[in-house]
Amino acid sequence: MKNSDYIALTRITNVREKKISETSISVMATVEILKPWKGGEKLPAKFEIAFMIFPELLGKWLKAAPPEGDYILFLNQKTVKDNKGNESQLITLYEPHPFAFKEYSREIEDKIREAVQSQKGN
Repeated sequence: MKNSDYIALTRITNVREKKISETSISVMATVEILKPWKGGEKLPAKFEIAFMIFPELLGKWLKAAPPEGDYILFLNQKTVKDNKGNESQLITLYEPHPFAFKEYSREIEDKIREAVQSQKGN
């Protein structure tokens, strides 16, 4: 949790998959912030996120796209450069990606909110 720039209760909708190759799938989805808990004041209320899934690989990649629904999302901000050297900020999934999505439950929300509050106190 402390390695995430942003933690929020979100609603994932409009999940779209596009097969890139035999072993990789590109996923795009709409993320709506329902309750921001960490860094939320810097997050847009709604945004698109894109990521890759590799069904046959173990490790930092998801094996399948998450179904639409409510999730606690762990996100980071990264600085990227385009081919002209211009820098911009992107919101990305926490890595490894399988740990970026947590299905919502009230019990998990309470634990995460408590942990975020204790981090603020340190």
